[in-house]
Amino acid sequence: MLYKRENWTVRTAVALALSAALVTSCSSQPATAPDSSQEFGAIVRIVLVGDVMLGRAIAPLASAAPDELFADIRHLIRQADVAGLNLESPLTSRPHIANNDNVLNADPDAASLLAESGFTVVSLPNNHAGDAGPDGVLDTIAAVEAVGLRTVGGGSDLDDASKPTVIAGPGWSVGLLAFDATGSALVAATEAGVAVWDDRTGPEAIAALAPTVDVLIVSIHGGTEYLPTTDPRMADIGAASIAAGADVLWGHGAHVIQPIAVREGAVLATSLGNFLFDQSGRDRTRGALLEVLADSRGVIAYRVAITEHANRTVEFVDWELPSAAAVWLHGSWWSLVRGPATNMASPAELADFRHGDLVAAASGAVAGDGRHLIVASFRRPFAETEFTRLRPDVQWQDTAGRSAHLGVYEPDGLKEVWVAGSVLSPVAGLAVCDGSIAVSHDTLDDSRVVATGAWEWTGFGFATAPELPGAGTPSCADVDRNGSAEPVVTDRRLP
Repeated sequence: MLYKRENWTVRTAVALALSAALVTSCSSQPATAPDSSQEFGAIVRIVLVGDVMLGRAIAPLASAAPDELFADIRHLIRQADVAGLNLESPLTSRPHIANNDNVLNADPDAASLLAESGFTVVSLPNNHAGDAGPDGVLDTIAAVEAVGLRTVGGGSDLDDASKPTVIAGPGWSVGLLAFDATGSALVAATEAGVAVWDDRTGPEAIAALAPTVDVLIVSIHGGTEYLPTTDPRMADIGAASIAAGADVLWGHGAHVIQPIAVREGAVLATSLGNFLFDQSGRDRTRGALLEVLADSRGVIAYRVAITEHANRTVEFVDWELPSAAAVWLHGSWWSLVRGPATNMASPAELADFRHGDLVAAASGAVAGDGRHLIVASFRRPFAETEFTRLRPDVQWQDTAGRSAHLGVYEPDGLKEVWVAGSVLSPVAGLAVCDGSIAVSHDTLDDSRVVATGAWEWTGFGFATAPELPGAGTPSCADVDRNGSAEPVVTDRRLP
């Protein structure tokens, strides 16, 4: 499921603050795990995209307006510690000599726009890398490395092409191996070419690299072209790679997006589709940007952005909604693969709640300023307001004539900080995080949880993240180890 970028914080749960101070006391502190940065190394942020082709119909724009190609997505690429792409066009002025009609060669100067957009590493193995012959492979490597980027999977001979590339930063290291699995690549041997996947030597290379790096990414170009479902052969290669120690299988070559899955704590992406190409058709002008948070234990979380390039420039379209455990982080939902403990103490019932029927309550630093505040969900007799009159399509009261509300209060003196006049989605359960809350939603007349979500404190009221459909348990955890607990939803069960 997807949601629009412009909806990240558009819908808020604010209405008029209506009531006086309501509560006496309650306690529930999120139990965040101790700092594990020394034990597990620093967290590294990785961005991976699929096929990039800078020749043919892309070449005129790459020459005339290179800044426009990735302008809408550049901020996501640049914020990564490691950002990789599969380059499907040789960067060379040599003639196309391959036995195919697809002349994808591009100007070597086009390498600079990749560097300026924030990419750091280029995967070379694919069925077009050698279209201009062995010297064309060397030209591509020279052009990419001349602008400060790293390459992986190509070289002057087999040994050179088979070498891993390791990128290191403060407290982290990322190792990459890259292979072609199309069966039609220019194979490195005694001359220049690219590395190819072998069911024996591929896993051996991964197993040898795995103990020496914190995070291991395997780039594979192959699979059935235009297949929108998981490619069986690529899935087998992915399974073998993960079993040998890979943390991410980075697949491309099908020219369309295939489903992304988690296997044994690793991310399996058999095809991220076309990130920038000149093919036509909606499925071929869409790509997936995979962003991964990881440390020395492997993947912590990942998110997927859908991109579109029908007009030959890459544009952000949507973030995918997670289907399992999730964390609200950096302005979007991430699929949570592994996180710190999220044990939440059960809140004590409020001793004196005179202004409605209490549904759920918890306390913590919801305002993000260290103050200990109480957040309570409750219902009280419905009273029509200007806000509710603007939405006659919404059911505002349950069968008992009550509307749903949420309030924030100071424990000392029971002073009201903020109270929502009415909320569109009743809050069935909540956990107070740092500057935010994680919530579960029911309906006015059914106590079963139908959705979960995250609300961020804005200073006076909340801005809400897109709701996640289905049941789940709200909690908090410091997933990115920045010292603040983020909204987390576990035990997800889709409707």
